[in-house]
Amino acid sequence: MTENYGKKGMSVRTLADELNLWRQVVAAIETRSAAVSSRQLLEKLAAIPVTPSRAGKRLGCYAYRGSEPVVIRLQFAQEEDNLRQTFLHEIAHACDHLSQHGGRRQVAHGSSWRQWALALGIDTATTGCSPAVVALYQQRRKLVAVCLECGAEIYRVRRLNRTNRYLHPPCGGILKPL
Repeated sequence: MTENYGKKGMSVRTLADELNLWRQVVAAIETRSAAVSSRQLLEKLAAIPVTPSRAGKRLGCYAYRGSEPVVIRLQFAQEEDNLRQTFLHEIAHACDHLSQHGGRRQVAHGSSWRQWALALGIDTATTGCSPAVVALYQQRRKLVAVCLECGAEIYRVRRLNRTNRYLHPPCGGILKPL
C-alpha cells in the first residue's frame, strides 16, 4: 500500500492529504498557536518537501538549516499505519522547530516537542520499529569479510572502508575483506 507514496515533488500537504491527516495537523496547530501565527505555521509546514529516505534503519527524519526547514525524509517501505505515525512524529519536530523564536538550541524530543506530539495525537515514543524496514535492511546486507582465525562471516550494507587491518573482536583474528 505504501508503494504509492514518496513520489518526486511531494510536500507535507500532499502527503498529509493522501494519508488523510491534514485536518488532524490543522487542528493541532490551531490548538497550540495563535490565529495569525497558526496560518503562517501552516503555510511553512505545508511547503516542506517530503522525500524517500535512503537510510537503512531510520524510519524518518526532519532536517533544517538554521531557522529554515529543509526536508522531511521518510522510509516509505514501512507499513501504512507505521508510516502515519512516523510522518506525524516528524511533523511534530517541524512544528516544534518552526514555532520556536529567538534561535534557541532545541532538544530533539524535549518538552515542547512532546506537547506537539500530544496535540497531534501520537505517542511520545522516540523510536519505532517496522518489520518491513527490518526485512529490507536484512536483504541489503552483504558478506564483506571473513575472520581468518575462527571463520566468522561479517555482513554489512556498506563495504569496509580500509582494505586491511580489521580485527574480529570476539577472537582477535584478522578479518579478510572480500
